[in-house]
Amino acid sequence: MRDAPDPVAALLAARLSGRALPAFPAPVPTTLADAYDVQRRLTAALGAPVLGWKVGRIPPALIETLGAERVAGPVLRVAELDGDAPGDALVFSDGAGAIESEVMLRLRAVPDDRVTADNGARWIDEIRAGFEVASSPAPDVHDHAPYGIVADIGINNGLLLGPRLAIGDFAALAVETSIDGAPVGSGRAIDVLDGPWGALDFLVDLHRRGVIELKPGQWISAGAITGVHPIAIGQTATARFGSGAVISCTAAAETGFRV
Repeated sequence: MRDAPDPVAALLAARLSGRALPAFPAPVPTTLADAYDVQRRLTAALGAPVLGWKVGRIPPALIETLGAERVAGPVLRVAELDGDAPGDALVFSDGAGAIESEVMLRLRAVPDDRVTADNGARWIDEIRAGFEVASSPAPDVHDHAPYGIVADIGINNGLLLGPRLAIGDFAALAVETSIDGAPVGSGRAIDVLDGPWGALDFLVDLHRRGVIELKPGQWISAGAITGVHPIAIGQTATARFGSGAVISCTAAAETGFRV
């Protein structure tokens, strides 16, 4: 009797090799519970420590059905941006690739209470401007949102950390993103659903329910502020946070995940 098909093997092989797949491997999960199960097994198979968690949004048409607005995925790569030099945003050639301008929160401790704007700073020891690199070897992964995205480790392909932001006003900073000099989006973190503290509270709820495991020192990528911006290899993205922090990265070809 043949083993039942499992998307983990194909996703693992693609991520380790850096090669794209023709399509998301069957069977695509059809519930969030199944998608998080695939995510856990794929994360374990990749064998890297979880350095943080990304937060994404559920398509509006499915929010009422699923009873949730957000999804989570593990961060397995974190790199520091070096001054004004563009960082490398690794994306799968012929896969799905995008860049997201976000605020990154580093956990001082795992919250033991509901997180709000009034108490959130209690559990955070650093905030940065940054990029989430969102890339999957499956070119059609967004057609299977949110289940395919959750399953493929949240399609997170790394965080790029820029300069520190002041905890007092970071969420209200105007953020602008451009690709190759052309504006592609603008916004403020505070206006994305219930803001960065709401994103952290969502992760804490998943942690309490045993869906994910938060740990001190992990980075929280709190959600796309200006949108999810497709990027091609060789293109450069730039994000401006308020009047001070400016960060940039250039998309480069993924060559295979290494621990």
